[in-house]
Amino acid sequence: MKVEKGETVKAERNDRNGTSKSESMRKAQNDVKIEKTDRAASVKVEKSAKEVKPFSGTKKFSSSSATPPKLATMIKCNDATRDKIRELLHEALSKVSGEADEDLVEIVNATDPIRVAVTVESVLFEKWGPSNGAQKVKYRSLMFNLKDSNNPDFRRKVLLGVVEPEQLINMSSSEMASEQRKQENQKITEKALFECERGMQPKATTDQFKCGRCGQRKCTYYQMQTRSADEPMTTYVTCVVCNNRWKFC
Repeated sequence: MKVEKGETVKAERNDRNGTSKSESMRKAQNDVKIEKTDRAASVKVEKSAKEVKPFSGTKKFSSSSATPPKLATMIKCNDATRDKIRELLHEALSKVSGEADEDLVEIVNATDPIRVAVTVESVLFEKWGPSNGAQKVKYRSLMFNLKDSNNPDFRRKVLLGVVEPEQLINMSSSEMASEQRKQENQKITEKALFECERGMQPKATTDQFKCGRCGQRKCTYYQMQTRSADEPMTTYVTCVVCNNRWKFC
C-alpha cells in the first residue's frame, strides 16, 4: 500500500510538473506573439508617419511660393535715362487699376506695377540698349502704345504677364496697337491698294459693273493677287462718274 501511495504521489507530481511546463511554454509563446504584434504595429505607425510627411512639405512649398510684397518706391539704377523709362512705364501700368472690369479688379490689384515696370525696363535695356541709342524709335513706339488712352487692353496684358517682357522685343507697332487703330490701319492699307497703280496692269474700262452709289456702268478695274497663289485674284473697281471704289474676289 505504501508503494502504491508513493507511486500515485509521484504520478501526481509528474502531472503537475508537466502541466506547469506546458503552461510556461504557452505563456512564452504568447509573449513572443505579443512582441511580434507590437513590432508590426510600430512598423505600421512609422510607415504611416512617413507617408504623411510629403503632405506637410506641400504646405511649406505653397507658403514659400507666395507672391512678394508690393514695392513702395521705384528701384533706381543710378542712370537718369533708365530711371525715366521706369517712371514712364510705371505711370502707364498704374492706369490699369482704374480701367479694369469688375471681374479683373482683384487680380489687377494683386499685381505690382513698380516691379513689372522695373522688369520690363531691364529686359528692354538688355536687348535694345539705352533709350537714346539706336533703338530709340522702338522705345517711342512701345511707350506710345502703352500710354494710348484707346489701348487699355495692351496695358493690362503687359501688367498681368499675358504679354511677357521678352515678347515686347519682337512685337511690331501694329501688333501693339489697339483694335480701333488696327481697323484704321486696315482701311488705310485698302485705300492705298486702290490708289496704287505702279507695277500693276493698266486699268480697263468696262460696263459689266454697276456702281452701287450712282447706278452708272462706267467703271474702270484692275486685278491683283493679294492672297495665296491657289486663290482667285482680287478685282478693284472704280466708278468713273462718282469715283466710288469697291472690290470683290
